[in-house]
Amino acid sequence: MEPDRKSNSTKLGDLRNHITEDGSISLESTYFQESFHSRYGAKREAKEKFLYPAEISRFKKKTSINVLDVCLGMGYNSGIILEELNKASIRINWSGLEIDTRPLKIALSSSLFRKSWSPEVLKIIESIYYFNGWEEQASKGEVLWGDARKTLDEIPENIKFDLIFHDGFSPSKCPEVWSEEFLTSLAKRLINGGRLITYSSAAAIRASLKRAGLNIYSLLPVEKQKKQWSSGTLAAKGEVINSPFQGNQRWQALTPMEEEHLLTRAAIPYRDPTRKSTSLEIISQRKIEQQASRMISSSAWKRKWLN
Repeated sequence: MEPDRKSNSTKLGDLRNHITEDGSISLESTYFQESFHSRYGAKREAKEKFLYPAEISRFKKKTSINVLDVCLGMGYNSGIILEELNKASIRINWSGLEIDTRPLKIALSSSLFRKSWSPEVLKIIESIYYFNGWEEQASKGEVLWGDARKTLDEIPENIKFDLIFHDGFSPSKCPEVWSEEFLTSLAKRLINGGRLITYSSAAAIRASLKRAGLNIYSLLPVEKQKKQWSSGTLAAKGEVINSPFQGNQRWQALTPMEEEHLLTRAAIPYRDPTRKSTSLEIISQRKIEQQASRMISSSAWKRKWLN
């Protein structure tokens, strides 16, 4: 039986499935004209861009951690960390934000997706879809369906997160979840030492997170994306020390090139002070601000560093 939900939105338009290079299934949104994952692999991306920078090993002395998954989508990021936490016998208190139930439904209808998880984690992913979460002796979680700008406020303010994963569509397509106001709200939800991890390396996003008081680090390009200068951002509440747990470091301090990127017009933030603006309103306002700005143009920055 399908769950009865008033918030089963079609905000993402039609969804088309395809198989990525690592054999895992992904989706493409016709509304945003973007894929949910990189071509090189949906599950691999979850590991390399979200799990590895999370450094689960650093929680070995904790009995439980709090995790927030912003833009849950097909559930890969949460699934991959649930697998690791189960291995380490660390309990999880999980919260998820998602506007559309269909990505999770399509994922669960795929035999490829189902076979990629342990029975324990697959049961949890099913419970998220059918029952809006789960609760057992070792862990618990709840998904909040709807506009993340509103549902974030449904999580009690006293709950602080060790990890926040942000995996929304790109800022230029879905600025609602990348506004300075929303990112600041997320930053306030981190505990000391907490990390916000995202695939985005956009100057506007990094600059907003920096103004929110977080230390910014660049995720190193993954093997299949060596031509890129970064594969994402680790934003931490506090300093991130070089890991004693992993021989292969997955991030580094921003390079001079990346630091200068934050001084260009590309770093002008997406603004949504009421948290009710449409994507068109947010993008239009940013363009006006960029045109009036005396900051360095991003094209001049590219000519200096990327040519």
